[in-house]
Amino acid sequence: MASITLYLQQLKEKYGLSHQEGFVETDLDRVSFFWTTEPVKRSPLIYNAGIAIVGQGHKIGYLGDRVFYYDTDNYLVVSMAIPFECATYATPDDPLLGLFVDIDLAELHELVAIISKDSLDIQFDITSTPNGMEPVALNTEMRDVIERLAKCLCSPLESKIFGHSLVKEIIFHALLGKHGSALYALTQHNTHYMRIAKSLSRIRRNYSEPLTVHTLAEEIGMSISVFHRSFKQVTGSSPLQYLKKIRLNRAKSLILHENIKVTDAATRVGYESPSQFSREFKRYFGVPPTQAHNAGYREAPYR
Repeated sequence: MASITLYLQQLKEKYGLSHQEGFVETDLDRVSFFWTTEPVKRSPLIYNAGIAIVGQGHKIGYLGDRVFYYDTDNYLVVSMAIPFECATYATPDDPLLGLFVDIDLAELHELVAIISKDSLDIQFDITSTPNGMEPVALNTEMRDVIERLAKCLCSPLESKIFGHSLVKEIIFHALLGKHGSALYALTQHNTHYMRIAKSLSRIRRNYSEPLTVHTLAEEIGMSISVFHRSFKQVTGSSPLQYLKKIRLNRAKSLILHENIKVTDAATRVGYESPSQFSREFKRYFGVPPTQAHNAGYREAPYR
């Protein structure tokens, strides 16, 4: 990925990113650039649905009992917004540089419709419930399009002219990759996977409400036992654990990016007790909410 690294270094210089770590939107909608010059110990993190690409350095992810790497040879497919833990390996001389490409569901539907109509030899596995997050080895085609995208991002003009087609090409290759069945499942209405996706969207929209497992399961037409099992298979967490992580990540984002006071942030994400919020924040992030700037990753405000 030597040439990709070169373009990402140019991108960092373009934005004048002199501080140690961060996350910035590029000239191209749905594509962000992230970097760090320092190692980050294992800490909670959340990505929205998308493709995480590392051009230099590497990361280790932890989801439930799973441990996985994404690096210059493996991109990460995130089919749903899932809180997980991550450690980053980087130095000032060898910084971590990467791109994150958001997944647009309408575009995904369009690609699946074309593939289903015009390519009978491509089959997707719909019998199992895949994980919501999975590393995939870079093949020649994906490596090539990532390089072209990285080059394109260095030029606002090229971003406007070529960018959207390159993003679509990346999603296409991810759809045909090892974890493509998870992306395909997002376009199918009657799978357990899509039902869990709807439940996650419900939690993300209404995290401040007093949601219950019974209500969430009933809304998507699943028994509590099947819902709980499928939910944990996809996210690595129980429904209530997931809800708590979403609340805490959202509170952290409010404190860091919107300068909301700790007590106000606690109330806005659904906590009635500020002391309980502070205890759970410290247990999850390792620091009290008053020190949220030290709570591991600051790659992006949680949306």
